Amino acid sequence: MNMNSHWVFNGVDDALKARLESTWAKELPRIQALLKRYPSDLQEIRLTISHHAARPLGEFYEVKAVLQLPTGTLTAEANGRDPETLLDHVADSLVSQVKRHKGRVRREASTDEKARNRAELSAVLPVLQQRVESGDRENFFRLLRPLLGHLRDYVRRELRHLEMNGSLHRGEWTVEDVLDEVMVRAWDRFSNRPRDLELDLWLTKLVDEAMSALIMQEPRPHLSLEVSAEEIMPDAVPRPDESEWWADLRDETEHYSLGDLIPDIEGTNSWEELEAEGQQDRLLSLLDELPPAQRQAFILYALENYQTGEIAKLQGRPEAQVKAEIKAARERLRERLMTDGHARDPGKPGAALSAAGKTGGN
Repeated sequence: MNMNSHWVFNGVDDALKARLESTWAKELPRIQALLKRYPSDLQEIRLTISHHAARPLGEFYEVKAVLQLPTGTLTAEANGRDPETLLDHVADSLVSQVKRHKGRVRREASTDEKARNRAELSAVLPVLQQRVESGDRENFFRLLRPLLGHLRDYVRRELRHLEMNGSLHRGEWTVEDVLDEVMVRAWDRFSNRPRDLELDLWLTKLVDEAMSALIMQEPRPHLSLEVSAEEIMPDAVPRPDESEWWADLRDETEHYSLGDLIPDIEGTNSWEELEAEGQQDRLLSLLDELPPAQRQAFILYALENYQTGEIAKLQGRPEAQVKAEIKAARERLRERLMTDGHARDPGKPGAALSAAGKTGGN
């Protein structure tokens, strides 16, 4: 089902109307492709085409588009003598805006989720401490396991990073393997954890430690994806009854965009031609070129939505240094992507179109 489309024509003859509607039918699918997760009945676009009679500079057309989504309203407009070309310009503008809008919505949702998760961890903290003091490891794991969901994207990304640089064989470790190891470490060190770190930050630190320990194991076993965590560590991780928590998330795939990492650039045609997985792998490959501490700081800031002060505590260094590292990482990625022809500066001459857009509620 397509989004609801409404046309308003001012001074446009019937023959041109038909051509414009046909042109837009070819442009619309690339916008809709970006909105697959939005219910089609909650997507609406209004297109206004106005023909202005001859003036000192000659006659021209004005094209305006207003795209309404459940998460905000996007607008674009273009002026010129060829209304079909103007529709193409407006579609280009909306495509760029939708990508940025989705990135903002994703970041806002991630921030809200992080706040909820932090509140849940804070609420259960005294109970976790009681379980440790009473030696009740099974119920410690039972309480902690559902609260590790915020780590999954981070772990998945880090596993892919290690596979790409050859530190791990593809599929050698799963997200569940790493989170199991995190729970064991949390149990062993809970009473002595650093009190100046929020619990979610401390658990993130344990992820890094757990993954470093896993890749240092010699010889490392070549595990099948069919092998369960119980077979790997039968005594270390008791499985609670509510194991459905894992099943609900297994098929989730994280997709982050150029705009999530570098807000002031846009992908070129060569970038858009890459499959989603190819884009992710290219970004991970470029991130791998950064020094380890800089890479971690940048990922925690750009993709995990941690504040620079929190990252400074996690890494044990001054916040000013963390800020400088994040800025340097962003500039390095920007330079590499533009040099490779995968990104462009939308403000550069030649990149700008006779189109303008503004967003609201995003």
